[in-house]
Amino acid sequence: MSNRRTERGNMLILITAFVVIVLALLFFALGYVRLVGSSSEQKTAIEAAAIAAARDISTIVINTPDFGYVGLSDSAPIGSATSAGDDYYLPVHSINTLIGTARLDYLIASQPGLDVPEWRELATADLEKAKAASQTLIDRIKDAVKPGGVERNKHGQEVRPYNSAEQAYQQNLIRMTGGSSYVANSMKLELGEIEGPTCVPVPSPLGSDSSLTATNTSSGCYKSYINMPLGDVDFVFAAIGSSIKLVDNSRFVPRIAGLPYDYPTIVRAEAVQLVKNATGPDQSLKSAACAQPASVYDPRPYPGALTISFPDGRPDGNQALNTPRDMYGPILSEPSDVCDYLDATPGDYPTTSGSRIVASSSWPIPSDPTVHASSACKLAVYDWLRRAGTRVNIDSVVGMHYTPFLPQGPDVRWPPGREVGSIPDGIAHIYKFDTDGVIDYEAVHQKPYPWWVVSDKQNMIECFDAITDGAAERTIQPVALTIIPPIGIPLAKVVLTKRYDMFVRIYSRRYGDPGGIHEGEPMDNNLVSYSKVKINGLNKFGTPTASIFAESSGRGALKKGGSTIGVGVGAIPTLMPQEDFAFTWALVTIGDPNVDRTPKFPDGTDRYEKFDGAGPGVRPTYGANGSVADIRFRRVVIAKDPVSEVISILGSVLPIQRQQGYIGEK
Repeated sequence: MSNRRTERGNMLILITAFVVIVLALLFFALGYVRLVGSSSEQKTAIEAAAIAAARDISTIVINTPDFGYVGLSDSAPIGSATSAGDDYYLPVHSINTLIGTARLDYLIASQPGLDVPEWRELATADLEKAKAASQTLIDRIKDAVKPGGVERNKHGQEVRPYNSAEQAYQQNLIRMTGGSSYVANSMKLELGEIEGPTCVPVPSPLGSDSSLTATNTSSGCYKSYINMPLGDVDFVFAAIGSSIKLVDNSRFVPRIAGLPYDYPTIVRAEAVQLVKNATGPDQSLKSAACAQPASVYDPRPYPGALTISFPDGRPDGNQALNTPRDMYGPILSEPSDVCDYLDATPGDYPTTSGSRIVASSSWPIPSDPTVHASSACKLAVYDWLRRAGTRVNIDSVVGMHYTPFLPQGPDVRWPPGREVGSIPDGIAHIYKFDTDGVIDYEAVHQKPYPWWVVSDKQNMIECFDAITDGAAERTIQPVALTIIPPIGIPLAKVVLTKRYDMFVRIYSRRYGDPGGIHEGEPMDNNLVSYSKVKINGLNKFGTPTASIFAESSGRGALKKGGSTIGVGVGAIPTLMPQEDFAFTWALVTIGDPNVDRTPKFPDGTDRYEKFDGAGPGVRPTYGANGSVADIRFRRVVIAKDPVSEVISILGSVLPIQRQQGYIGEK
């Protein structure tokens, strides 16, 4: 009996001990499962927080003085808070796109057979401006990711990355494993760097940049935080991908050492979660995750056109311009080929009341302080290239420069309505980018009118006698001219001289607020959008095109006046004064004609190509090509008559002795 009771007691003790052990194991397992579950739950939550913060900083937009609206992502001109002075919406430029554009333009400038040092100078200046804009943006984003930080997107809406990260974290706490809670204010966001691919394409065609390898590119795009210099200029891209994504937190560093400059864009989120423990002290779990912001691809379907215009025929004599490359050479680089670099202000000149042309103090090519005509041409072409961003095909640019100008067609009878002779036809050579970055080229008939306005705060460059031996002299007589209304000379002779003046209009030199009411956007222009009278075209410099369009009826010019540049007052309307605008005579200024500011002729046709309409909304030149730059050569014409050839009183002060200008009607 005693032995049986002892055995039963021992068994009870054994069972009790077993139960205690099992319960302890169950409590441990429950705590472990709860801890593991909370950790997994927190990992999901912190990753959601990092993604939310990266999404928010991708939308932040700031206004900069050099490029207008800048962010981590490109954007089409659809932001309601990005209006220019004319109320049309403006695009947003990604900092990587700005750096990539400067790098591509520098590379193009260094191509064998092209080699344009001034373009490298301009690209380097654009890079420095891009770096300044990038630093400003990153500083603003760093403030925005702090508690209470706020910035705005392209629609003017508030962006609060810290709040978004906290909300995403808390919304993703499933709490399947029992009591746990986010430790208030423990969320921490910071910017740093992780090397990886960007969404900025490498130069096209592949292989055109021998410095690029598998170590600094990935899937046809540059890698971030690797220096890819050209010459002695450094180019470093930030980590901005084609989509917002999580990246390896273990690789995150505040800054990658050894870079000449860098812009941290990887956002790291960190937070603390408190897990309650019924059998012991509460557990604090800290977790972190990193995410990369993204840039939305903007196709820039119509970045704009470059025109090289010869309203009076192309110079084909001893100083001939046979290809675009000839504009950079000695013909326009002589010591006497000095230009005036001018600004329009306030408003578009001359159609805006009170607008005027003034000397500019911001010539952008310091290596040529005298402003040669060749440098003016290089500046115009560079600004056109810059508009196309990172997609420009390098081989196409080189080929375009060496492709001969298309022939302009047969001479035309002149003057209109009373033809007594023939003069060269006018021609405009138009260059545009396809969506693949290849240049399309076409040539169209061009009259001296409509004249083109100069955009507000943008530039006009003038060089008189830029070409002194451009074509064989030609005389037409007798031509009836009006010298000083109503005085007429029925038996004048008109001499087309060997000389050509040059006028350059650039619509996209300055961006942002310094760029005037249009902020550097192209001018909508029927010539480049519709090509009314196409002579011929080379599709990608290959297949000829033969589209012929009906030509609208034209009319002669009605003159300008008051110009202190150029000595010719012409003989309106047959001959324009020696300036590239419309003019009219006024008796109170009998010594000179006046600028005609009227946008249209009496019959409603355009006297001036100008910016039409106003926003809000998407600018027309986003969906159709507009004019980025025009390089125009006007042939100097002298009218001689029996009176002015013998009168020498007062030298050349009398208008009757200054019948020099350009063909005004054709």
